[in-house]
Amino acid sequence: MIDESSKIKQVVALGKQRFFERHPELMREVDAIADQDAHASGKSADELREIAKYRAIAGVTKAMGKDSFVMLLELGSDSTEEFEQLIAAQNVQIKRLIGM
Repeated sequence: MIDESSKIKQVVALGKQRFFERHPELMREVDAIADQDAHASGKSADELREIAKYRAIAGVTKAMGKDSFVMLLELGSDSTEEFEQLIAAQNVQIKRLIGM
């Protein structure tokens, strides 16, 4: 079985994909970032596009009053059961990291 961290990363990546499938206008804005924009900022175009993706996700989730990580897990999960298992696994990881 894939370890929990890897599974969470996979589900979040799928959630991002599904998010932009539902919001193609935001993806068009991300794709519009040009190499010259990147050059002017001192970052690569890929870095700027990734930042723009997270800003788009954050803007939508903030307007919805949701947490972006939780929303991506919801979108990336194939069932309520899978979503709940991933949240529980994330909580275990956090507790382990803070020594609980």
